[in-house]
Amino acid sequence: MNIRRGARGSGPAGEAVPDRSAPFAEKMAYYRSQHTGRAIRLTHLVGIPGVAFALPVVLARPRIGLPVFAASWAVQIAGHVLFEHNRPALAEGPLTYQLCGLAFWCEEVADLLGGRGLGGVGDASRASGR
Repeated sequence: MNIRRGARGSGPAGEAVPDRSAPFAEKMAYYRSQHTGRAIRLTHLVGIPGVAFALPVVLARPRIGLPVFAASWAVQIAGHVLFEHNRPALAEGPLTYQLCGLAFWCEEVADLLGGRGLGGVGDASRASGR
């Protein structure tokens, strides 16, 4: 595994940040390791689409887009500070971890639609009301 270690690149449990040349799968594994609790996953479930929505709106209607963009990021950063007690992975590589965030959001939505709950945890029969 291509990883680098250090105070800046370690999470709360010492997870090492993959090197820039590492495969995307390693970067996704690191991203998931920084988003383990339900609360952080919920903040990102709301914040990530908020950022995605705000980006084009900023260009067309900055007075609407900028506050939505800022609020969406604030929700996600608050999740890291309050619940996960780590820095956002985005600090390790803005473009790469922005893409990881979008993939992570898609995984979360798929888990929710599949009845597995946030993080793929949960009983499908409970989600279906049985």
